[in-house]
Amino acid sequence: MARRPPAAAVVLAILALANLLSYASRNAPFAVYDDLRAQFGVDDRDLGWLGTAFMLPHALATLPVGWLADRADRRRVLAAGILLWSAAGVLGAVLDSYTAVLCTRVLVGLGTAAVVPVANAILGERYAGGHKALAMAVFNLGLFFGGAAGFGVGAGLGFPASWIAIAAPGFLLAVVVVTVIDAKAAPVPTAQLRAAASLGDHLRHLLADTRAVLAVPTLRRLATATTVMAFAAGGLQAWLLDFLQRDKGMSKEAATSLFTGCLVAGLFGVLAGGRVADRLRRRWAWGRPGAIALGMALTVPCGIGAILLPAGPALTASAVATMFFITWYHGPMAASVDDVAPAGREASAQAVVLFATHLIGTAPSSRIIGEINERWGGRPAMLTAAAAVAVAALLMTRAFATMGPDAAAAGRARAAFAIT
Repeated sequence: MARRPPAAAVVLAILALANLLSYASRNAPFAVYDDLRAQFGVDDRDLGWLGTAFMLPHALATLPVGWLADRADRRRVLAAGILLWSAAGVLGAVLDSYTAVLCTRVLVGLGTAAVVPVANAILGERYAGGHKALAMAVFNLGLFFGGAAGFGVGAGLGFPASWIAIAAPGFLLAVVVVTVIDAKAAPVPTAQLRAAASLGDHLRHLLADTRAVLAVPTLRRLATATTVMAFAAGGLQAWLLDFLQRDKGMSKEAATSLFTGCLVAGLFGVLAGGRVADRLRRRWAWGRPGAIALGMALTVPCGIGAILLPAGPALTASAVATMFFITWYHGPMAASVDDVAPAGREASAQAVVLFATHLIGTAPSSRIIGEINERWGGRPAMLTAAAAVAVAALLMTRAFATMGPDAAAAGRARAAFAIT
């Protein structure tokens, strides 16, 4: 008798856990700097390479991983990524050379690159109806809980125990992914992988799929707006705590408490954005991009208030509201990308958007906002980030006109694709 496929909620829970462990692995080094200094004799410049060693390969790997997930069993692609980052996390905890540790962070970055594009494509298959954005918002809660877990476990256990504790569950999770989640046929037959005789053939197919994704007007507009938004969000996250202490005169304890409150507000913002997006989608084809633009637009006055107001209740309310609205885009963005992705290239579409977001938006944001902070002060730096949110909101409205036609075309193509 055939095994009954798991409920969509079970698949969502497994993928959300994978996202949580992914972000915990990403943040694992940040709470153990003192331990790393003591063990390896490194300075702050050396420690700074930990983030770069992770993020650069992480961003670059998203395109080939998304392409592969459209041609092979997505469960196995995801499980392979989990095993890679878990093994690299354990290895990084036991090596006695800092250079070798940096090499393991490259592998962690490569492994975690499989999570978001592959998981979003799997969720798009199972939540094709009116709850897609909310499901993807729940998945994205792993960003917050995983980030907090990385800091918390690191602070509690130190190095190397925290790295092992965070990595070890991944070995079991990889087994769960391939045994519990039901198999789906590869969107593009796996035979095409075998037919490509060389690396050059694979690269040509990858470039062809990337061009096919970028040929969809809505996807180009979503990617552009989200990249600008990621730049703003990355800059605010990197420098908010420093801004509160240096420019607002808050103590480290008070600033940390406010920052924690902002993170909690962000959790509710992720869920609210997904729910609002799905409700708007029932009335208008552009409802999900509309929810993103609305969240961005509401972020701007709240953010400006948090930047200009003196320390006190009004500043607290403005900062919390800023984080609540700025996180609306996570679920609706992934759902919108899935809505208009070319048939058989759903994971590739997610990967193209993530590639632009990570490499052009998030990666340089901390450095650029930090440079502005150094030259002209914290207020101009934070206002630059707020201005970027306003630009992102305007760019997002460009997707309204093309969202309906592109989503309808994608739906027709997928129906024909399923028949063939």
